[in-house]
Amino acid sequence: MTTKNKAVLEPPALKLVVARTIQAPSRLVYEALTDPKQMVQWWSPEDIACRSVTADLKVGGSYRIHMTSVKGDHFAFGKYTEIVPNKRLRFTWQWENYAMPDSVVTIELEDLGKTTHLTLTHEGLPDEEDVVEHKHGWTSLVEKFARLMAENKIKIG
Repeated sequence: MTTKNKAVLEPPALKLVVARTIQAPSRLVYEALTDPKQMVQWWSPEDIACRSVTADLKVGGSYRIHMTSVKGDHFAFGKYTEIVPNKRLRFTWQWENYAMPDSVVTIELEDLGKTTHLTLTHEGLPDEEDVVEHKHGWTSLVEKFARLMAENKIKIG
């Protein structure tokens, strides 16, 4: 008796992409994305407060973000896997109370002179519901960041 080999098809990787032009040069955008003192000013969706950020900005270094909403405390954490100053950040993304083992966020910055095109990609989401929820959160976060940068409300330096 012979057995046929059957190919096992993996489901397509679930991801989301959020892009926005930021009214600041890439150097300032990168600084706001990587300095915990600045990140705490904006790193949360509009309806959630960012309470604290710790980050060891180096490949293999970790970060932890504490956010609070009407539903309670939320802790995101991960490790930096790629750092290209003023151009790209890549890091794992986990929730303290919800495991997402292969979740990776990449933020790419395209320097346009006085502005920066920011593209955030979140890959490895476990299901469509997570894609929808994270798309809402990331879109709100990026919009908040863009607004605060345009209004010069993020204290840089």
